[in-house]
Amino acid sequence: MWIARMLAVAVLTGSAVGVASPANADPVMQGVYDYTQGDVHAVWTIYPSCVPTVGDLRNNVDLPVGCRLHVAPTPATAVRGGDARQTGGMWEFTTNVQEGLSCPDGTSAPTQETYKWDDVTLTGTRMISNGAVCNGTVPANLVRYPFTLAFNAPLPIPVQQDPLYCEPGGLKRCF
Repeated sequence: MWIARMLAVAVLTGSAVGVASPANADPVMQGVYDYTQGDVHAVWTIYPSCVPTVGDLRNNVDLPVGCRLHVAPTPATAVRGGDARQTGGMWEFTTNVQEGLSCPDGTSAPTQETYKWDDVTLTGTRMISNGAVCNGTVPANLVRYPFTLAFNAPLPIPVQQDPLYCEPGGLKRCF
């Protein structure tokens, strides 16, 4: 009788605790995407690079918090590229453009471009900002342009999204 009670307690305890499984997320975006911003058309080639995120040392947490997207634009004169990180659920990167603005006297001035987009809806915003430049003839400004992305093709070369191997169990040493 005592064995039956202990067995019943063990079964109930096991069913109450449940089974822990790794957290899985949607795959990180990668591939060739068509970029459309009004009359501006370009192509973004996006390569992901991720580092495994270890949750409670039992399972890897497959979330994009350890990922970076390398964005390469074609043509580079229409839009910029950079290394995007996920912030608040949106992918974002900022790049400085040395000759981003043409001054009235024919010289150029620097601007800063920030791209921010949602990888689910494939919509985003391009922000171009500048300080007071061109010897004070052009005031500080911030302009926002909405853009969309559309999947065009897979990457031309295979990419290992998670290049590190993490040991199973224990302290999860990755190499």
